[in-house]
Amino acid sequence: MLAGELLARSAKRFPERAAIVAGDLTWTYRALAERAARAANGLTGLGLTPGDRVAVLSRNLPDYAALYFGMAQAGMILVNLSPRMTEREIAALLSRTGATCLIVDPAFEALAAAASAELSLRRIVIGEAFDKLVDGASAAPPSVAVSPDDPYCMTFTGGTSGTPKGVVVTQRNRCEIAETVAREFGLSDGDRVCVSTPLFHTAGLFVWFQPAIAIGCTCVLLPSWDTSAFLDAVEASASASLLVPTQLSDLLNHERFDPERMRALKRIVYAGAPMAESILSKLSDALPWVEFIENYGQSEIGPGTVRRGSDLPAKAGSIGRAIKGVEMAVLTPSGKPAKPGEVGELASRGPYVLHEYYGDPETTAELFRYGDGWAATGDAATMDADGFFTLVDRLKDMIVSGGENIYPAELEMALDKHPDVEECAVFGIPDDRLGEVPAAHVVLRDGAEMTAEALIDFCCRDVARYKRPRLVAFVETLPRTAIGKVQKNLLREPYWQDGRRRV
Repeated sequence: MLAGELLARSAKRFPERAAIVAGDLTWTYRALAERAARAANGLTGLGLTPGDRVAVLSRNLPDYAALYFGMAQAGMILVNLSPRMTEREIAALLSRTGATCLIVDPAFEALAAAASAELSLRRIVIGEAFDKLVDGASAAPPSVAVSPDDPYCMTFTGGTSGTPKGVVVTQRNRCEIAETVAREFGLSDGDRVCVSTPLFHTAGLFVWFQPAIAIGCTCVLLPSWDTSAFLDAVEASASASLLVPTQLSDLLNHERFDPERMRALKRIVYAGAPMAESILSKLSDALPWVEFIENYGQSEIGPGTVRRGSDLPAKAGSIGRAIKGVEMAVLTPSGKPAKPGEVGELASRGPYVLHEYYGDPETTAELFRYGDGWAATGDAATMDADGFFTLVDRLKDMIVSGGENIYPAELEMALDKHPDVEECAVFGIPDDRLGEVPAAHVVLRDGAEMTAEALIDFCCRDVARYKRPRLVAFVETLPRTAIGKVQKNLLREPYWQDGRRRV
């Protein structure tokens, strides 16, 4: 299965159906397919060849969608860059990946120019320059031999544990189950889906946009997250969307949030980070006609599990079962399947798992440390007798305190129950006697006041006292990646810097 074929098949079935809607612009499937082919031929005309890395730094613009499919047809490797990165980070990734061309959103032209100033690559700005390249090229699909096992796309891990890793996937990795994923989410070709999570991230690109195109949905592109714009898109008949928990929180707390404006919405898939049960409960009460579907996945494995609304309340707290065609398991340290209810590491294998971490064979080998094709997720989990998985915590976040394993997620759930807590993050800090102990950074709701001691006592209602946070710091915000994951590495760093305690 090839990425270009997904678009070609939908264009053949629904040539005059709207494929992309972005503000006043609408492209039919025929128009999107032609734009993708022109982009492929235009880049080829510049001397780019299969295997060349072409970077894109952009919001969710229509030409980003065309480039995604066009470069796949041309056998080039799309390097997806986040506009939230700094000039230095972008420069490092461009250099590391050996990108020979950078296509940039005009909103980030200055950033791109600064980041690539000392690099030998071609820079093309979306707009007049890109239009000139594309309009003069053929609309016929390029005659390039592309194999399902050829690498074609690179996204980057969120950087929650340090330097982002380049996740390289093949045509087969992400295309083989695109239609299956769409069906697992309950989508049909008549759906009008809102694409508001960034295309440079796995969730927006592979979990949502590509599956929607594969079955012929109309995709409403929001350039970037804007709660008001999302409400307007839903009111204009968007029937489904994928959102991350921070976006759902923004939606719930927005001054213009009105359930009646969202009557067209039938389902919301949420992914990218853990969802607070309090937010899900409030949204379910406000929008009882909407099905909330949880998806678990990673850049390395793609979409892994789904929990549908019909699985509740029986399987509340779980992340659902493996998507059809996806193999998931909980493994013990020896690589054997864990018993039902036994904590182990969640792992995945199959044709959808990444090809490699770019230029990092050692880390790639570590990912496949269990052998037999299993890719380790880094998540501690359990599986019940019905095949439903429940996450315990990130293994790297687990705190070993005086020989006891403490999972920050357990403490975070307890703290989140306090009505004055907006959000929180728990992580380990050094301790001379116990090795490390839990600390919590807490964001309070507007106007709330609380002492650390009172919040620790509240937490101890749900967790054993030896697990309690030994430090609570009240902060205004938590650092997050573009997809909404808390960057605990940035929270931990000051406490562990130079091996000294900084409490």
